[in-house]
Amino acid sequence: MDRILRPAEAAHVLGVSRTTFWRIAKAADFPKKIYIGARAVGLSRDDLLAWMETRKR
Repeated sequence: MDRILRPAEAAHVLGVSRTTFWRIAKAADFPKKIYIGARAVGLSRDDLLAWMETRKR
C-alpha cells in the first residue's frame, strides 16, 4: 500500500530542511503533489523513493 507523506516527512526522508525540500520540489522531474485537503498536500512515498533512486546515479 502506498503511503502519503506530508512535506515535513518527505523532507526528513530526503535528509533536507523543509525550505530545501520546497526548492527541490520545483524540479520538473520531482513527483507531483497530491492534494489531500483544501490547504494540505502530500507526496506518494513510493514515487519519492523511486525519484531518489534515479538521483543516486
